[in-house]
Order: sequence, then structure tokens, then C-alpha cells
Amino acid sequence: MEKRAREAERNSKSRLRRQVRILAVVASFSVVVTFITILVSIGLCLHFKNQAGDAYVFAEQEPGEKEEKDGQAVEAVSDEIVYTQEQVDSMVTAAVTGAVDDMDSEVLQILRGRLENGEGTMAILRDLYPEHVVMLDSGQYYFLPIQEDLALNTYVDSNFIMEDSGFVTYQAEGETLTKKGIDVSKYQGEIDWAAVKNDGVDYAIIRVGIRGYSEGGILEDEFFRQNIEGATANGIPVGVYFFTQALNEEEALEEANFVIEMLQGYELTYPVYLDIEDVKKESCRTNVLTVTERTNNAKVFLEAVKEAGYQPAIYGNMKTFLLMLDLSALEQYDKWFAGYTLPIYYPYEYKMLQYSEKGQVAGINGQVDVNICFKDYTGQQ
Repeated sequence: MEKRAREAERNSKSRLRRQVRILAVVASFSVVVTFITILVSIGLCLHFKNQAGDAYVFAEQEPGEKEEKDGQAVEAVSDEIVYTQEQVDSMVTAAVTGAVDDMDSEVLQILRGRLENGEGTMAILRDLYPEHVVMLDSGQYYFLPIQEDLALNTYVDSNFIMEDSGFVTYQAEGETLTKKGIDVSKYQGEIDWAAVKNDGVDYAIIRVGIRGYSEGGILEDEFFRQNIEGATANGIPVGVYFFTQALNEEEALEEANFVIEMLQGYELTYPVYLDIEDVKKESCRTNVLTVTERTNNAKVFLEAVKEAGYQPAIYGNMKTFLLMLDLSALEQYDKWFAGYTLPIYYPYEYKMLQYSEKGQVAGINGQVDVNICFKDYTGQQ
């Protein structure tokens, strides 16, 4: 028994050392500005690419962080093994030195060329890990294996066309396959919906309300009724969204019932979207939720909306769908994805894309979120 325990501990430490060597890659991106260190770091990623497991998370060290934490114990990312800062520094130094010694000159030239052409670190990392989704959030790099059991989108990058007007369309063989849409709330103020219609907007998603992220009260968007009535009066099909901060399934059902009540007397063509986002505030009440809890809350809301006769769907960004929710439990619901850089880096299926929060549309003062929709909700195709 003790022998197996010692072997397990040795294996755990071995795995950790491999992970720390990769940690050197990410750490060097932010704390060392010399070109050769960037190359060495990427070389480390390439060298240890085959060590990829189910999901890696590596902490990115901010400038000055080492001095502040000198002498403190560092919690490692494997099996709760703890190393001192001195031990970690030693392993990182050894990893970087070894990478310089082992780096192939041809690889260096390729990487140098890509960096000189303006490609960023993240783009190169994503190329090195084509079977993973690589993302950076709150100082951590995530390497998430693409889940083959989930529906993947089949969109072709070159088919996303940025028009001179700033609007994006998706085209194939000269035919535009998407509809042009906006989403609005009180922040757009008074809207001239006739002008919006004349500017070629095909649909609008209107905020019906929110739950506050600190106090937790449910609030109607003060422009909801004006917006939904103005849009429909001008022949613009609509959907709605609600910003959730439900702590549990009871609050999720409360949010759904609020939305259903608000929709009485109005006709929707597009779905009722549950807006799930990370609020980067310490006072955010949902910071304590686990992935399972947040996913269960979403299902309660979406199923209640469905039972009321509306089509439920989910709005979110990369963090929402990959770190905050269990997508496998929400596969049956349409997704509205927010991604602001073309080509879109996201492997899974989505029916609508919010590609900018800085759109300009006639009839709206200031900026507005702009979208394209791949699914014809008017005909449910």
C-alpha cells in the first residue's frame, strides 16, 4: 500500500514538472519582452504538445508578481502537490535552458517569420493545438479538448464578408445566407424604428429585463415596451433576451415567469434568449456558482420558456460556453455566440453571431450591437 502511494506521489510530481515546464511558456509571454524568450516559450509548447491531457490550465505570471510572492509556497495544478517558489523558479529555469538547447533552427525561423508578420502568441498557440480550444481568461491559459460529441459548426472562414459599411454577412457562391440584426436595451435610448427598418435591419432582439448582480432584484428594461412595439409596428421581427443572475433553480423559474408575463400580448418570431455572462465584480452574486449549478439553472429557465410556447435559446461568449456551462447538457438549445474577431474562433454550433458591439445603424444614436443570423426563424429552417 505504501509502495503504491510512493509511486503515485512520484508520478504526480513527474506530471507536475511537465506542467511547470509548459507554465514557463505562458509566464515568459508577459514578463519577458525579448524576442528570443517568446520563441523559446512557443518552442516549449511545441515540445510538450503530446503531453496534452483532458484540460490544461496554466497561470500567467504578471510583471512584479514574483517579487511579491517570493518565499511563499506555490500551489501547483496537479494533485494538490505544493512547491516553494524557489523550487518552481529552478524548474522553470531548467525548462527554458533545455528548450534553447533543443530548439530546431528551422522551427525558430518559422516562428520568427510568423511573429514578424504580426501574428500574436495566441494565434500561434491555437495552431499548435488544433484539436483543442485555446483561450486566455483572467491570467490563465486553457487548453480544452474539442468535444466530438457536441455538434460542430461548419461555417467557412472565408465566407464571412466584412462590407464597406462595417456590417458582416455570410456568403456562399455569391448568395448572402444570413439576416442582419441588432440587439437593443435602454442604453440605446429613443430609437427611430422606421429608420432602422429602412437601413436594412431584418430583425431585433430586445432586452426584456435583468436580475441585478448584487442585490438580485428583477427589473424590467425601461425601454422594453417602447422598443418591442416600435419594432413590430415597422415590420421588424423580434426576439427578446433576459440577463440572468439566478442563484438557484427557484430564482431561475422566477426569472422565466417574469419574462413570460412580460411577453403577454406580444408576438415573437425569434427566440427568448437567456443571457449568461461573467460579471467581473467581487460583489457579483453568481460568482459562487459551480458549472453544474449554473447549467441546471439555465435548463429550468429554458424549459419553462419552452412550456409557455416560446423557443428558448442561450446567449454567451467563449467563457460562457466553455468555462461556465456544461454544453453537453444544453445541446438541444440554439446558441447565440458573441465573438468580435474574424475569423470566428469557436468550434461548436451556433445559429446567431454577435460580431460587434460598436455598430452604427440609422435611427439609433450612438453604438449598437450588430448580429447575423444563420437560421431563418421566420420559416424555422
